Amino acid sequence: MNCYDCHAHSSTVTTAVALCTRCGAALCTDHVQTRPELVHRVRGMGLATLPHPARRITCTLCCKAEAGE
Repeated sequence: MNCYDCHAHSSTVTTAVALCTRCGAALCTDHVQTRPELVHRVRGMGLATLPHPARRITCTLCCKAEAGE
């Protein structure tokens, strides 16, 4: 699988290493965006946040959209 952004912007072929969790685009190491995401579980009447954040992988476009840029 090849990086969608590399192909779309410069028509180069670069091997993908991850998929965007939002849109599903294949991404190379230059275009992948990694951010921590808190994990919540419903516990009884409330919400418990687990101590270690999960990893959220997105493409550059989805990362900017989520940040409101």
